[in-house]
Amino acid sequence: MQANHQHSNAANLGHHSVKPATTTAPRALFAVSSLGLGHATRSLVLINAFLAQGYQITIVSTGNALAFMRLELAESTAIDWQDRQDYPPLERGIGWHFYRYLILDLIKTWIIIQKEHREFERKSTEYDFIFSDGRYGFYSRWSPSFILSHQIAFVPPKGLKEISWLSDHLNAAALKKFDQIFIPDYPCPSNNLSGNLSHTPVLNDARNQYVGILSSYPHLNINQDIDYLFVVSGYLQEHKETFVKSLLQQAHQLAGVKVFILGDAKAGGGNYKEFEEDNLIIYPLASGLLRQELFNRAQCVISRAGYTTVMDLVEHGKKALLIPTPNQTEQEYLGYYLGSLNHFVSKEQSLAFDLCSALDETQQTKIFTPPWQTSESVAKIIESMGRLIYKNFFTIIIPAHNEEKELGRTLDAILAQRYPADRFEVIVVENGSTDATWAIAEQFVAKYESVQSIQLVQSELGVSNAKNAGLSRAAAQSEWVIFCDADTQFAPHALHQMNTWINRHGSMALSVGTTRVLPAEPASAYARCWFGLYDFIHRLTRSSYAIQVARTPIARGIGFDPELSFSEDLVFIRDCRRYGRFFFIPSDQITTSVRRFEAKGYFRQGVRWLIESLMPVRMKKKRSYDVIR
Repeated sequence: MQANHQHSNAANLGHHSVKPATTTAPRALFAVSSLGLGHATRSLVLINAFLAQGYQITIVSTGNALAFMRLELAESTAIDWQDRQDYPPLERGIGWHFYRYLILDLIKTWIIIQKEHREFERKSTEYDFIFSDGRYGFYSRWSPSFILSHQIAFVPPKGLKEISWLSDHLNAAALKKFDQIFIPDYPCPSNNLSGNLSHTPVLNDARNQYVGILSSYPHLNINQDIDYLFVVSGYLQEHKETFVKSLLQQAHQLAGVKVFILGDAKAGGGNYKEFEEDNLIIYPLASGLLRQELFNRAQCVISRAGYTTVMDLVEHGKKALLIPTPNQTEQEYLGYYLGSLNHFVSKEQSLAFDLCSALDETQQTKIFTPPWQTSESVAKIIESMGRLIYKNFFTIIIPAHNEEKELGRTLDAILAQRYPADRFEVIVVENGSTDATWAIAEQFVAKYESVQSIQLVQSELGVSNAKNAGLSRAAAQSEWVIFCDADTQFAPHALHQMNTWINRHGSMALSVGTTRVLPAEPASAYARCWFGLYDFIHRLTRSSYAIQVARTPIARGIGFDPELSFSEDLVFIRDCRRYGRFFFIPSDQITTSVRRFEAKGYFRQGVRWLIESLMPVRMKKKRSYDVIR
């Protein structure tokens, strides 16, 4: 231990004990399609699961879906609501207008997806993860991104079957931008609910998982005293009113209790008031406990052939009559597929539609027995997400020699990370300074030790000694150690980006690496060009400047050669690579001072680094390193 005249009490302050760090609530974003209430109802299951884990959640949706979720989650104070434009409803119109609308709506959908992604990406690092149900633009380079979809392949409308392969591959390409595709169905090709919609070869090279059904209806122990429950939500409004009135007229001929849920948060039910009677009740929208109660009380359900409705029916073992929305090829396919397996009765909407005879056929159907139900499906999803949203424990080691001008800014930036405070620690290693470096570090320890794990230690002179001293103080739970210069600063999302990149790229195969480094502001275009070149060289040669990131157990076992005062990082990286892959994280959150380059010249410094990197290790030992301050 080297004494220092500015801190005679160094021995007593060498290792600070710290209090447990405090943490802020984790945050998640759910982007939910409004093209039918099914996306909202099935997403509710997962939203509630993460609310129970203490997450603050932002929900992006619009229209009936947003209104419905507001009603369902009205009592929660941990939700931020955002109303954002959704994609146009495809497969609308009649005759040749259908094809005209289809082309225009596809173009508009693509434009909206690109726009929402550009706007969202700028703030995506605010969230621990992003979960999308039918919103393709909500994925991120720097936050774990997941999507729920049962429709991997599309059933083309008449006249377009020859190009169905194109739509399938385009959809798969969009889905592959997410870290994981969760498919709410079962993997068995002969025992599933979605048929060719989800079981398709285009998924062969995509990260996907069949997770099972998701239903937002809990099982309630109540009497099934509703003979027929009509659930007629859906987003193709042009077909809806005629369809509902036809059902209401024929429902009068049925014996027993009938209940209609229109699935429209904005409707008042006035258009259908004339059809109400003692045993026929109409609800514009049912949410919360009422929605759950009505579904559990039903003996038979009459509904559109939406996939979420199918999952609800299977979860509760209900018999049902499915009536696909005209021109909506997904519902038409599901009705045909499930009807052919005799799980449900499916009938087309037409003037000749006979409700009574169709309901008689439901008594002969065979209820689908699911391999597992919603509770296990939710557990599978959360377990699968866990690997990518896991918060690695980082140890940040900062060797500091005469860094009174830079150290304060560096510590301020690191301690302002938007990363759980109990999942990283900071170790400042004072290294033979003759200025106020120690005193500045002491101030930070005194100020932050109650909320953040921060230590101040001393080492003998030499950067290798400093790094080894910091490494010896790393917490037992440390998984990754970051060695950074005292003039290297972290923007608020630096650790979040590193964590996401490491988790996404198979952390167990990685051993050591570095990140992109930008020149500290104000930076000229000339400086940015040189730093870009340096980053390219470091990536190519598997070397680093200003920052190294290594798996802590490997770093502990290797350490730094105390006889090296420069190029110690190159030797360290070379030795670590024996135990795993070198990696380069293209972060935009790490900056460093340009003082050395301004003093030595960018070209001259680059040439010097090249020569030093090629020198044998024996020639580097015990050579001095010129300090630029």
